[in-house]
Amino acid sequence: MKSVALIIAKKESSRLPNKNFKEFCGQPMFIWNLEKCLKIFNHVYVSSDYDFILEEAKKLGAVPIKRPDKLCKSDVPNIPVYQHAFQYMDKPDIIVTVKADSPTLKIDLIKRAKELMEKYKYNELMTAYPVKGYENKNPLYGSVWALTKERLKNYKDIWNPEPEILLVDESIDIHTKEDFNKATKQQKYGKK
Repeated sequence: MKSVALIIAKKESSRLPNKNFKEFCGQPMFIWNLEKCLKIFNHVYVSSDYDFILEEAKKLGAVPIKRPDKLCKSDVPNIPVYQHAFQYMDKPDIIVTVKADSPTLKIDLIKRAKELMEKYKYNELMTAYPVKGYENKNPLYGSVWALTKERLKNYKDIWNPEPEILLVDESIDIHTKEDFNKATKQQKYGKK
């Protein structure tokens, strides 16, 4: 089974301006997970509407995919973004998507998602918050969201994912300055 990685990193962010390319612990935020994926996958794609992100991704060895403006609005769910990117890929069986705004994501979690999808033939896998401290949040997180091409092509409800398996992820999903500061401490001091 052929697995590829997809990083999604649009230019604008409504709550934390420029977050996907904001400097995070010495480099643009999106590069952290891009570098992890490049160590694991033979093919890594980056979907963005911002030329800077696409050019930097290409320099590092990823395949850039220019995302149309209509798929960059804050109310667009991820599935249509993944479906758009799939059209530019070399017919993978599995897509392991990784969010750019979770830079403290552990590389082992990405590896585990890839291995589980390939070995056990799941159709969909997603990361979830650990229960403690996240009781008032939707437990589904999606810093890593893996799908087979069949599941992606025929996705039933793009607003309500139903993964077959969840992996606990303690990385911080950065949306605000407060999240950014917590993630910086997590990265610098290994607080996971």
